[in-house]
Amino acid sequence: MGKQINYWMGYEDFQRVAQTALDCGCVIVKPVGGIMQYGQTQDIVTAEEKRYYFHVPAAGELVPILLPSGKERVGGFNATGNVVIEAGYSYRDDEKKELIRSRLYVTTGYYGEDKDFAPRPEELTKVYNKLVRVVKKVAPYTELVDSYISRYDGQEKEWRRKEYISPEFLGLKLDEGYTLRG
Repeated sequence: MGKQINYWMGYEDFQRVAQTALDCGCVIVKPVGGIMQYGQTQDIVTAEEKRYYFHVPAAGELVPILLPSGKERVGGFNATGNVVIEAGYSYRDDEKKELIRSRLYVTTGYYGEDKDFAPRPEELTKVYNKLVRVVKKVAPYTELVDSYISRYDGQEKEWRRKEYISPEFLGLKLDEGYTLRG
């Protein structure tokens, strides 16, 4: 378990979230081909990679897990997951006209080898909460209305819900018929 906020936002909007992470002292970690790349400037965030980790040095040291394949892994329910915030921006599939959701996520903590629970450091929670505030500005909570045909009575129904979605992606949904996919 952990805390997360799901959202739909593109690369340009995600730049604001990444810059806030940098301003908070984070190191941005970009997994590329199973090898972790680290950066403390905005240029590490590229349009080609959609998933990142924001390492909060005040929360502890980041030591990637080395897999048997030789690849590195960060995050999860372990010591590396307790010092990073998982982040990313949404994927836009123009062929299928779909927008794929992304999120900010922090773990609650993890159980170590000694079976003791190591809770998420307070420093990590503080940075996460600050990033959530930025996400809510970039991708405001917006009511969406979709229609569907009910399986039970064959009638057209409305499905109302609220989602965090950037103006760019809201325009794609409303004006160009893109669907949201989780």
